[in-house]
Amino acid sequence: MAAPRLARSPTCLSCLRRLAQPSSPSPLSWTQTRAKTTKAELEDLQGIPVRLLRDIPTFGRKHAIIRVKAGRMRNIWFPKGAAEYMTRQRFTEMGLSEAAIGVRDRSFGTQLVLDEEQGTQARTQTQTSSEGKSKRKDVLTLSPEETQTLLMTLLPKALVFPRIPVSTTPAPPPEPLVPRSPSLAANAVTSTHSSTAPESAVVTPIFGSVSRSDILALIKETLLADPQGGRVALEAESLELLGLDLEHDGENRIKRLGTFEVLIAPGVGANGEEIEPVRRLVQVVAEES
Repeated sequence: MAAPRLARSPTCLSCLRRLAQPSSPSPLSWTQTRAKTTKAELEDLQGIPVRLLRDIPTFGRKHAIIRVKAGRMRNIWFPKGAAEYMTRQRFTEMGLSEAAIGVRDRSFGTQLVLDEEQGTQARTQTQTSSEGKSKRKDVLTLSPEETQTLLMTLLPKALVFPRIPVSTTPAPPPEPLVPRSPSLAANAVTSTHSSTAPESAVVTPIFGSVSRSDILALIKETLLADPQGGRVALEAESLELLGLDLEHDGENRIKRLGTFEVLIAPGVGANGEEIEPVRRLVQVVAEES
């Protein structure tokens, strides 16, 4: 028996080139590899066919035909009238075949549910915040009855506001005397015209003005003398100025020297009626230089 020949590497140049070239791909590698089916997709393909009678989030819209677990249909959906069983007879009655069975829509209604939850949470937070602010306001502010007592006790009879008066035009010089006629008797009286106006009609304007906000600021500053003064809830609309003249003053604003009256309304009492306002004087005086 002849001894086997030992395998030797080819020495031919053409053989070396043939071995160096890559081999052609196998026909088996042309076959496409199918992706693996997920667990959720397997669940959607199993179960019994049912027809939804209303929109059900994460499952589908009304009238959709899908497969679900028998326990869900028996214990939840069928007793609540959310779906009906799709038997062969029911398919025939509706003129459908099993090809009409679709797949569960897991994304249906999820955004709507999320929006409703966020809206409910926002409304709850807003309501809680409003209730907290309301309770805090009730605790920090005095009642109208207590406010009235504090105003009558601490406020002086007159609230004084120094202001710089505007310099008025000097009065015109007196008219020259009319020469006396030589024909008049020595004891005859001549008539003269007086241009002097009564003092009561003199109006002295001021630089700036005294507004309701100015009066309110002075009232609150005066009330701070009492520990409870900071809890008084007053607004500029709570004040009413009396004695204003639109010819010389502005609306709810004093623009001249003088004495005026202010009504301070504490608010509505526990019985639902307006508490009697507190009356005080407002004196606008010339500021000393």
